[in-house]
Amino acid sequence: MAVARVVPPSPVQGCSSLCVVAIHAPHSRITAGHEEVARVCGDSVQQCGLAMGDWNVPAEGVHSLWSSLIGGATPTVVHPNERTCCFPEDQNYGVYDHLVSNIPGSQAADYMVLPYQILEENPQQQHRPVTVRVSLPSSR
Repeated sequence: MAVARVVPPSPVQGCSSLCVVAIHAPHSRITAGHEEVARVCGDSVQQCGLAMGDWNVPAEGVHSLWSSLIGGATPTVVHPNERTCCFPEDQNYGVYDHLVSNIPGSQAADYMVLPYQILEENPQQQHRPVTVRVSLPSSR
């Protein structure tokens, strides 16, 4: 996990700073990290959070993990919700990689699930890279 409190490059409605988290959740439940997120992000976790990564659950399972790690308002965006795991696909299946946000009015604008990378190295259990463009409400 990595966490940062950042000032957005353009004003975001209700958010003087954003809590940004990169995650690789365990295959069970999240039992650590909440204190660090709270220490770094402070009140921005309440409704100014964004997290991207491998949640190890489909979109409908993210809410309880979010609560354990980040807290604050329930996420309104969990995207995408499609297969991203794992190589080789005839042996693995997972809908695990998502961008999650609890910023009111945020929306997933578009996304791409890219092909597996460096296949010549037989990357066992590699996830497909995911990009998500999120639209945040402007305070202008």
